[in-house]
Amino acid sequence: MFSLDDFRPVSLDDLDIIRDHYRKFPPEHSDYLHGIMYTWKEFMTYKVLMRGEHLFILGEHEGHRYLRPPVGPRDKKVYSDLLELASSHGLDPKISMIGKQTRDWMEGEFADLTFEPHRDYFDYVYLASDLVDLPGKDYLKVRNYLNKFRKNNEYSVEPISRDNLPETRDFLIRWCEQKGCEEEPFLLHERQATMNAIDHFIELGLEGMVIRVDGRIEALSIFEEMGPDIAVIHYEKANFEIVGLYQAINNEAARILRNRYTYIDRESDMGEEGLRRAKMKYRPHHMLEIYHAR
Repeated sequence: MFSLDDFRPVSLDDLDIIRDHYRKFPPEHSDYLHGIMYTWKEFMTYKVLMRGEHLFILGEHEGHRYLRPPVGPRDKKVYSDLLELASSHGLDPKISMIGKQTRDWMEGEFADLTFEPHRDYFDYVYLASDLVDLPGKDYLKVRNYLNKFRKNNEYSVEPISRDNLPETRDFLIRWCEQKGCEEEPFLLHERQATMNAIDHFIELGLEGMVIRVDGRIEALSIFEEMGPDIAVIHYEKANFEIVGLYQAINNEAARILRNRYTYIDRESDMGEEGLRRAKMKYRPHHMLEIYHAR
């Protein structure tokens, strides 16, 4: 048995440990990735614990603590210990951010638990080929915006590297001023998370690309591998005054990723209606469902 005191804050040094573990036991949701846990650490404090073949994750936000199901082989004794730990600290829900496959297994093993879907955190997963080819009438508006951008702008695409990281950082500052981050608390957290990704881009093993318009960086996309056939877009920003640029950064990132991955996970909408509509316009192939156990 272990205690909550055994958990320690996730660090840059955990990258290889967590990635090696996920090669054997792929995560069921993007929120388990090291790139998320480290870059969002000012908003949600993530702590981790490795015990044998299991990775345990504890999230802390505004005084509330949230345990995740252990990542590793399914072992009823390990899950029972985790539920006992949650009960001893009065955690509600007892376990959070449970993927659908794990929920299905837990339902068969723990009859006294109830599972509630958390729709705001369902991940949107797309076929990479759809995001590149934009086929059929469902993507007509997206194609129109993309064509307007290509027709009206001189632009270039390049990977994020040590050489352009300072310019990428400068763009994020401009983007935040444009969006009015100072007036929106969550945008400030998102800005900090994206800045963490840029400031530790190399150490975090992230990948990304930018679009230059008239020689200046005006859009970025930062992504990370989640499994052998799926990548996650963590951050996507663009100058919204340039018509079609958001459609362009989406399309160009997918064009790069399609060579290596079948699927692209564009994360959740966090319950934001505008973001939900935008993600649905791209016709997700499927959703990665998430549940809480009580």
